[in-house]
Order: sequence, then structure tokens, then C-alpha cells
Amino acid sequence: MTSAPRPSPVLDIYREIANLTGEMLAAAQAGDWSAVLVLGQRYCEWVEQLRRIDSMMPLDNAGREAKYELLVRILQNDAATRDLAVPQMARLTDLLGRMKRQQSLLSTYGARASAA
Repeated sequence: MTSAPRPSPVLDIYREIANLTGEMLAAAQAGDWSAVLVLGQRYCEWVEQLRRIDSMMPLDNAGREAKYELLVRILQNDAATRDLAVPQMARLTDLLGRMKRQQSLLSTYGARASAA
């Protein structure tokens, strides 16, 4: 009688990370950047767990194949999320630059107006 393969904790973590990156992508597509940040924190926590156990638990051929497929999914989700985040980051950088210029003008010319 053959026993069913034992579930791998490493693959479970890769699955969780793949699911999280999928949720992050969905939140980014919806423009819910607060949710992306919260999910990103959970992602980091799972990656840290993975770092601790990945090298200690070698996988068989089927496990390595599953790991590869999960990694591809993780990277695709990550790339798509970044593609959505880059324009938002550029817009935020532009807004911050404008605010800084306004503050600088206000401090320069506001002081002169007060002195007059």
C-alpha cells in the first residue's frame, strides 16, 4: 500500500505567498493602495518564515516542479502589481515635489510679506 505524499510546509508557504501576491494585484487593480500595503506586510512575514525553513526541507522532483510553478505565479503577480504602482509612485513624487516648492516659496516670500 502506498501512502499519500506528505504535504510540504515549504510548498504551503509558497502557496500562501502566491495567494497574497494575487490579492495584492487585485487590490492594486482596484486602486486600494492601503490594502496593498497591509498585504505587503503579510507577504514579508511569510517570506521571512520561508527563509528560515526553505533550505532545511528539500523537495522531491514533484515538489520542485510545484515550487517552480508557484514562483512563476508569484513573479507574474509581483510584476503586474509593480506596473500598476509605478505610475502612482511617480504621481506621488510629483505631488511631494510641488508641495516642497510651495513651502519653499511660502517661507521665502511669506517672510518678506510679514516684514513689510
